[in-house]
Amino acid sequence: MKQFYFLLVVLMALSLQSCRNNLNLPSPASRNYQQDVAVLNDFVDINKTTHEYYVNPNKKSTALSYLTNTSAEELNAINPVNLNSFKQSINQINNMSGQLVSSHRVDYIVMITESDIYISQIKVNSSIQLKRKLSDNRMNRSIIATSNITDYKEMFYTNSKDYIETSIELYPQSYKNAAWAFLVTCKVGYNDGNKESASVLFCGVGFHISPSFEWSANQGNNVDWYFEVTNMNGDAHIANLNYLH
Repeated sequence: MKQFYFLLVVLMALSLQSCRNNLNLPSPASRNYQQDVAVLNDFVDINKTTHEYYVNPNKKSTALSYLTNTSAEELNAINPVNLNSFKQSINQINNMSGQLVSSHRVDYIVMITESDIYISQIKVNSSIQLKRKLSDNRMNRSIIATSNITDYKEMFYTNSKDYIETSIELYPQSYKNAAWAFLVTCKVGYNDGNKESASVLFCGVGFHISPSFEWSANQGNNVDWYFEVTNMNGDAHIANLNYLH
């Protein structure tokens, strides 16, 4: 009798295990595109020779990255479909910037990631000097005008200025937190009609908090400035270009 009960217990245990093995347990939900892009942005680097963005799996984005493999594990968990879409986005910007640089149709290209800003002067004889404002005192500055970077060109004019300061206010939800670009063309000079043109391509991947820049003319002091801004991301309102006083 004891052997019968023992055999019955064994059979019940095997039956229960079989049920567990055949049970379709729900798997954890995969991340969506926005969530994967938030991870990928930490691994975006700039090739300063070719003016291209690329995903660098060895990039250490934070001090913690040197101590743990958490970031690498997050990168390995990226959905391949989302990774392909992200690379297509940055390749569009790479192709655009490559064409403008190779044809010398821009004076400067400003390349921005979440952790870096790189300014490359393409034309050595540009009529302007462009530099990043490292010491930021924008809390004490006021916005005198704003160009909405959307599906139509915006223009701004100011006169008798030695230099102009601008800041970029990005809207990452509009460009899906991936790659963005816009072109700024300015004419600088005096009222006598002696004006020179310069173009700057601003492009980036992800979100950088309100980077600011200083524009100065090589012609001298108290010149007039005419700005025209063109969105390179279609009809999305990707950012505002703020002019500071």
